Amino acid sequence: MPDITKIKLSGQQQLTMKEIHKPSSFEGALWAAQGITDARVIYHAPPGCYLMQHMNSICNEWHPEMYSTLISYAEVMQGTGKKLEEVLEKVVAEKPQAIIIITSPVIEITGDDVQGAVAAAGFEKTVIIRPTLGGTLADGKEKAFIALTGLMKADKEKRKKSVNLIGPTYNTFNWRADVFELKRMLSSIGICVNAVLTADCTVDEIVHAPRAELNICMYPYDCGIECAKKMQEQFSIPYTASHIPLGFRESAAWLDDIARFFLIDAKKYIAQEIKSARDFVTTLLVTNTFFESTAALSTDNCDTYSVGISSFLKRELGMDVCMASVATDEALEKVSQVCATVLLNPSIDEKKAVLLEKSPTIILGNYYDLKLATDLGFKNFQFADIPLIGYIFSETTPFMGFMGAKHLVQAMGNEIYTKIFIETKGEMEGAISAGEVPWELDAERALGRIAEMLPHFIRSIALKKIHQVADETAVQKKSSVTLGILQEVATKYTPTRFKSKYATIFTDIKDTPLVPDGAEQTVFQMEWDQSAKEMLEMVPDEFVAKAVRETEGYARENNYNQITTAVVDEYRKKLGF
Repeated sequence: MPDITKIKLSGQQQLTMKEIHKPSSFEGALWAAQGITDARVIYHAPPGCYLMQHMNSICNEWHPEMYSTLISYAEVMQGTGKKLEEVLEKVVAEKPQAIIIITSPVIEITGDDVQGAVAAAGFEKTVIIRPTLGGTLADGKEKAFIALTGLMKADKEKRKKSVNLIGPTYNTFNWRADVFELKRMLSSIGICVNAVLTADCTVDEIVHAPRAELNICMYPYDCGIECAKKMQEQFSIPYTASHIPLGFRESAAWLDDIARFFLIDAKKYIAQEIKSARDFVTTLLVTNTFFESTAALSTDNCDTYSVGISSFLKRELGMDVCMASVATDEALEKVSQVCATVLLNPSIDEKKAVLLEKSPTIILGNYYDLKLATDLGFKNFQFADIPLIGYIFSETTPFMGFMGAKHLVQAMGNEIYTKIFIETKGEMEGAISAGEVPWELDAERALGRIAEMLPHFIRSIALKKIHQVADETAVQKKSSVTLGILQEVATKYTPTRFKSKYATIFTDIKDTPLVPDGAEQTVFQMEWDQSAKEMLEMVPDEFVAKAVRETEGYARENNYNQITTAVVDEYRKKLGF
């Protein structure tokens, strides 16, 4: 539940949402343990803590083998060891492959003797995980991984050309699709995955994890490295955590490093993948859509995604990453290399303020971010973090690897391209203007400023729509197209990302005189037809008066009584234009 605090506002008390729920170290440990399919997890906790996690398991359709001591407040005061012994006795009778006990914050506060209850039960394969009070989601996962090394046994023979993937757990965003893609890439160069620690793995796979020749940390900015170091020390297994396989370039570097370790020549396969990627991202539709687009990343429950995706969008797609939120100083330092505005564990209000200021084309984040984006009027959104609306949204479409990079480009491109047209509300046929409705000069100047802001690939159709509706509105009001009418139409019919900047445009137009200070006043001494006057719009404001004076001088010299487009063209040719 969000933390609610009271603040003083104009002498009154008002409730405001200060923070959304951030998963803790206890949840991180639970999600890591629950991914082991044939183990039994005991959450040593009161009913309130247990029920929240049990509901989470049911909603995600995980296997239900999670137990709880359901300790009462009286038992907390008197000691919880006996209650744990009773639950252990029942679970041991089921003869599971392993039992994993995770203590809740209450137990960590009271400091109860969990080890004593485990010794009394006498079940060999029992792992105790005691998450740190105040720890982060990543801290809890790392604690779990390190504790599970106690089940591992050194194998005399290694499984040739095999690796362990360390990091995926239940409730890690998109882990299943990412693992599938990384397995595909590794298999393509002759490498197999010995174990995935810990999502959908078995106790036997954990026991024999030391058979692998190399450990790969999938989420190096979140968790797994400390576990890999421990396995290196205990079982002499080297590890790699230097590259994040997000984006085409880093996926190639990630695979190349692993291939070099195994003395495999992967150049041909990598070249094929890179060629396919280049053919995909250099298509006109992709380049037009991402050019001039900006992205905001709110993936602070997975710093590895923050680091990897921000680099991919900026360095390979040329997007401006205008905002990113992260959970650690290490990620902040890395993301700051490609993004000028990086927030460290921001509040909802902080995110809101930056989003309104930056007006991104698309936002990548979680369910809370989607709600915030919707409230603020931003239409383009891509799920990229937890919590989200059910695991089904992240089961089959990877973000990591070569296919993951293509999927990101496809999903974001479709979101931007289609929504930006939907927001202009169709009905684009017809000429921009029949010339029957007069436009005030301020309105024409403002339309030009709007055109400068719009991406080139939708500029013509968006301006056509704005112009048509402005004409229609003016006719209904029996008026010319005024600055006020244009502002009303532009706010309604143009993409959300530009709306927050329109107020500045119209304010600037109102505050800026038609003729700059010190500029010569334009005086028409001859008759100009409408088309000739319209040609003056191409002339900078400070030179209009001079252009009028000299054009009229040329007309008199050549005995013209009126300035037409033919006269203007003739004079321009004489000047060499």
